[in-house]
Parts: sequence; structure tokens; C-alpha cells
Amino acid sequence: MASNVGKKYILLISAGGSILAPFMVSSLIVAIPTIGREFSMKASEMSVLATAFFLAASMFLVPFGRLADIYGVKKIFGFGICLYFVSALLAALAPSSLVLIFARFLTGVGAAMIFGTSFALLSLSLPENERGKALGINIAASLVGFSIGFQVGGLLTYYASWRDIFMLTLPVDLLVLALIKWKLPGECAFSRGQKFDLVGSILVAVMLFLLIAGFSVLPSPIGALSLLSGLALFIVFIWWEMKTASPIIDPRLFAGNRPFTQSNGAVLIYNAGSFAVIFLFSLYLQYIRGFDAREVGLVLLASTLIMAGIVSYAGRLSDRIRPDLISSAGALVTLLGVLPMIFLSSATRLEAVMVEFLLLLVGGALFAPPMVKIILSCISRKMYGVGSSLEETMRLLGNTVSMAITTVVFARYLSGENITPEHYPALLGSMRTIFIIFFALLVFSFILTATAGRRERGRSDEKLDLEAH
Repeated sequence: MASNVGKKYILLISAGGSILAPFMVSSLIVAIPTIGREFSMKASEMSVLATAFFLAASMFLVPFGRLADIYGVKKIFGFGICLYFVSALLAALAPSSLVLIFARFLTGVGAAMIFGTSFALLSLSLPENERGKALGINIAASLVGFSIGFQVGGLLTYYASWRDIFMLTLPVDLLVLALIKWKLPGECAFSRGQKFDLVGSILVAVMLFLLIAGFSVLPSPIGALSLLSGLALFIVFIWWEMKTASPIIDPRLFAGNRPFTQSNGAVLIYNAGSFAVIFLFSLYLQYIRGFDAREVGLVLLASTLIMAGIVSYAGRLSDRIRPDLISSAGALVTLLGVLPMIFLSSATRLEAVMVEFLLLLVGGALFAPPMVKIILSCISRKMYGVGSSLEETMRLLGNTVSMAITTVVFARYLSGENITPEHYPALLGSMRTIFIIFFALLVFSFILTATAGRRERGRSDEKLDLEAH
């Protein structure tokens, strides 16, 4: 395993890579209206600008995770940082909206390399009793990047230029690359020599694109058609992976590894039942309780920073207590936060709403780091790249499903109308329906998490480390 000094550099490298993409995402959200005016963008173009990153990251997570297992975790992680630098520079100098959208897509590809390897990098470099702490710090860094991005992005856009958002990340990219070169020795590629499944990679990328794009535009007919096409391609993908000699994801892994299957399912369903609550909380405060955007932004900033601190603690706790117990506790706390939201009204005490939202954040913070540890403990080290990529893919898919549920219910209650005071009762009714659906999903996720357990491996991870390869 790495020395104490080496561990600090590994944590710094991983956290540096994890903080960049969320920072650019939240900063861009604030800057999009200004960018739209500068480039005379239509609403549909601004929507594509916001989603290009997530589409690319989701599509390429699993392929790059597999490439990391074959060619090296450190190598793919470094390529991801390089792509961050190139795409950020391209975005900062973009002469048109089309170039900017392309740059954000490239950033998503780089994020797939980072997200698909950062957890694997930590797990391969650190002993079992320190991995939870490292995973918690890594997730906390991502949350901090996301939260400060709103404030920094707003300040830079207002006082300087939105282009400075991307310029600001360039020195961080260079610092992380320097640390990788000089402070991260060795390489780890437990699947070195195996063939890369190009056909399977294309199938899974197109399948995820269709599924995520379909969920994003529900309940339109195009969304339904895209979903059906994605599901059809999923069947083709399973057929191909069963017959190929070196699959990108072996379906038999899910059939013969119940804890792995349940844990990934729990991540998908948990995020489907919780992600959109933040969005709904923002709408409730602004439309029903009369908060302005600045006040809501400060509330979300404070909440996210609190969550980051708890995430770090949950990671350390999972090194001392069974991770499945902590994740189950997190799912239960989230349930306790969502349950009273089913009865939300304009007369609900604001203090109660704040406590419910805080419970949701605390539950999410307790749930996330131990689940990563559980998933990676269920598979061999030669599959850590694919394993961490799958966990991230489940999270992103869950987020998409959560927003799709919200969109469909809103369409049912509000019929595409703008939210005006006369529509506030319908808005509250739609929220209550959504929370009922979310509560049912979270119950299912809690059951999966509580029964997943851990698969014991017959060999010690302590003897296998990044520097040995």
C-alpha cells in the first residue's frame, strides 16, 4: 500500500479531479442566461447546453471503466484531467454556442474517465480500513465543488465574464496533472491483456443515450419512443455480452452475485426516489413561501456544505462499522424526511419543512460512501474500474428517472401551464403525489440495502496495491 505521504497525494489527486466537473456544472447553471443572450440562443439550445455534459458522462462511464481495468486506472484518470483542460480552454474561447456545447460534451467524456476511475484509484491504493474515509472525502469534494460553483459562477458572470469560470479551472487541471506525474508512481491494470469489447461499448453508450434522453423528455411521444428503443437495445446488449469472449459487463456477474446486483439496484432506486426533492424544495420555497432566488441559493449552499461534512464522516464511520448498516441507516433517515412531505401544504411550518429537507440530506450523506465500498467489495480487484463506473451510472440514471417522474406528474397536474398563484394548489397536489411515489421507491431501496450484505473474498486486498503494478 502507499506510504502515509503517498496516501495524502492520492487523496488530493482524486479530490482535485472530483471537484472540477461539479464546479463547472453549477457555475454554468448560473451563467446560462448570460450565455444565451450573448449567443442569441433559443431555449432548446440552452437546454442542450445544460444536458450535454450529463449525456456524455453517462454514455461513456462503463466503457472507460473497462478501459481503466485493461490499460490502467492512473492512465485513464490522467487522460480525463487532460480532457478537462482542453474542453475548459475550448469553452472559454468558444466563438459560438455550437462550439460551447461541443466543449461541454467533451467535458462530459472527461468526467466519465474521472468518475469511472476515482473510486477505483482510491480502493486500489488504500487498505480496507481506510477506504471508507477516502471515499467520503472524495464525495465531499464533489459536493463542495457543486455548492461553491453557484456562488463563484454568479460572481464571475456578474463582475467579469462567464468565460472566466472555465479559465479558473485550468490551473487546477495542471496541478492535478503534475501531482499524477510526480507523486503517483506505478500503475494498476489487473485485466491487462484482455480484449476491449468495442461492440458492447457502442451498444451500452447508445442504449444509455436513448434511455436518458427518453426519460428527459417524458411524457412526449418522442420520449416514449426513445425509451422503448433503449429497452430494445438493452436486450441486444445482453445477447451480445452473453456470447462475446471478453464482455464489457458480464451479465453472469449480476446473476451470480446477489449483493452486487442488489447494491447497484439500491443506488438506482434510492436516487430515483430522492434526487428531485432538492428541485421540488426550491420550487416550494420560491412559489409557496415567497423566497427569492438569492435566499434559496444561500439555503442550498449551506445545506450542501453540511451534507459534505456528513459525507466525509460517513466514509470514516464505514471503516469501523459494517457499511451496509450505515447505508441502511441513511436510507431510513431519508424515508423519515420524505414521509411528512407527503402532507406538505402552504400551512406547514417552515421550520418543519427545513428539518425534513435536512433529514433528506443527512440520509443521502450516510447512504452514498458506504454503498460504493459495498459494491467494490462484491467484485474482484480486476473489475474495480467497471464496478465504480456502474455505481456512477446507476446514480446518474436514478437522477434522470427522478426528474422524469417529476416531469410526468407535473404534466398531469399542471398541463404545461406556467406556475402562477392560481396554480399553486395544483403545484402542491403534484408535489404530494411525487413524494408518495418517492416514498415507495425509498422503501424498496431500503429493503435492497438492508439485505444486500457483503461478499467475503478469499484473499486479502492488503497484499495488492497500486505501486506493486
